[in-house]
Amino acid sequence: MPFVCKYQLNNGAIDESDEIVFNRFVDESFGSYHREGVRLAEVEFNGLPAFIYSNSPGFPSTKGNLKPGDKINSETEIAYFAADGEDIPYSRPYAVIKIK
Repeated sequence: MPFVCKYQLNNGAIDESDEIVFNRFVDESFGSYHREGVRLAEVEFNGLPAFIYSNSPGFPSTKGNLKPGDKINSETEIAYFAADGEDIPYSRPYAVIKIK
């Protein structure tokens, strides 16, 4: 059964002291099912260029309301995805950051 979930940098993906600044969404990652993690957004992570990636198989469906320059924290709703129950990353981050 599919569920709709929020991509967030939750469950320890980032520290409170980290500074993440949103640049843009990676449009081509939305609207189709992905078995592997895909780039969701381009950001600046503690002053370095980086991307936010999905952390599980799923269907990135809807972008959040972020605008360039917005700050992201562990509670920020970056985007939304659909996934089967067994593919939801329970007790793990729903999204992760990787420096370019």
